[in-house]
Amino acid sequence: MYNTNEDELLLRVYKYEVLRGEDSLSIDVCERIAGTSHHKFMAFPIGLLGKPEKEFVGFGETETEALRGCLNRIRNLSIKNIVEYSINSQESAEAEE
Repeated sequence: MYNTNEDELLLRVYKYEVLRGEDSLSIDVCERIAGTSHHKFMAFPIGLLGKPEKEFVGFGETETEALRGCLNRIRNLSIKNIVEYSINSQESAEAEE
């Protein structure tokens, strides 16, 4: 249907925003349109660095299922802690390189 290379994924991205008091956090839900991956949908918060943290990712066969999985993982965490975790994880990965 779509002309993509063998090792590529084509994704449709749905945007959500979680508002908690004065803070907000963006969540992307990606739908696999072309290519091969284990799940049809995955949802993850976007920190300051724009990379998803595995601990916060929700997967599913529907957009709703993936979004619910992500929201369940971040439910009891402050947005500040999620963003700080993202920054600290990125700094640790860079230090290992």
